[in-house]
Amino acid sequence: MKYFVIVILLFLMILPGFYQTGAEGTARKTLSAIMEKAKEDGAEMTLPDNRHAEKGLRAAKKAAGTFYSPDFQERIQCEQKRLETEVFGDYIAAWEKKEKSTDGQSGQTGGLADTEQVYLFFSSSMPDESVHAYLSAIADAGEPNVIPVMRGFVGGMADIQAGTEYFRRILKKDLSCQNAREPCQRYQLKIKLKSPLFAQYGITRVPTVVYENQEQGFLVQGDAGFDYLLELINREAKSSTLDNFINTIRKPRH
Repeated sequence: MKYFVIVILLFLMILPGFYQTGAEGTARKTLSAIMEKAKEDGAEMTLPDNRHAEKGLRAAKKAAGTFYSPDFQERIQCEQKRLETEVFGDYIAAWEKKEKSTDGQSGQTGGLADTEQVYLFFSSSMPDESVHAYLSAIADAGEPNVIPVMRGFVGGMADIQAGTEYFRRILKKDLSCQNAREPCQRYQLKIKLKSPLFAQYGITRVPTVVYENQEQGFLVQGDAGFDYLLELINREAKSSTLDNFINTIRKPRH
């Protein structure tokens, strides 16, 4: 599969001069002497043997074998599905795919083709305002082939309350709503909890947007408007349906 990577980065590099005066030259010589002495001392140092090393290695291999075994992985998947359904069902809502026309494109104006898929990778470490902006853009567009993805549950599967509170908060249509008189309205948006996707696409920073179309894939990183990130991707992808989808996102909301 052919991948193109577009990274939004801003580097500010300031390279000041050092050791301009005689005093600074003396300091440099002193520092060099200290570093040389530390190097000599380090060469003479010996660390005691770890008598638990072999036992620890066996235990680590046993734990890894158990964790990656098909049976244990199946149990994890079953538990994740149970939590998604029973605990987070109100916040990770099922989203039925829209009818597709005979040419493979969505019947909705600005929809993506069946072969196109967009993933938004995000995490709870991002500011709520940034996450909300992405999720609201995706929810308002109503395109089932655009999927928000998190690595896993907030606080892990052991802290159900933390995950519940997080989804309840970020999926509000109005972040300032406090459930005072009436329940806050929330987006019915499907969020995938798929850590393997992070590894599959090599995601190390969030937010990241990935676009796939058959044998081509494109990736862009950086905290910017969702439509702008997709526009950067489409400068390389040159997809007419993706261009239409971008225009759909940019339409004024009523």
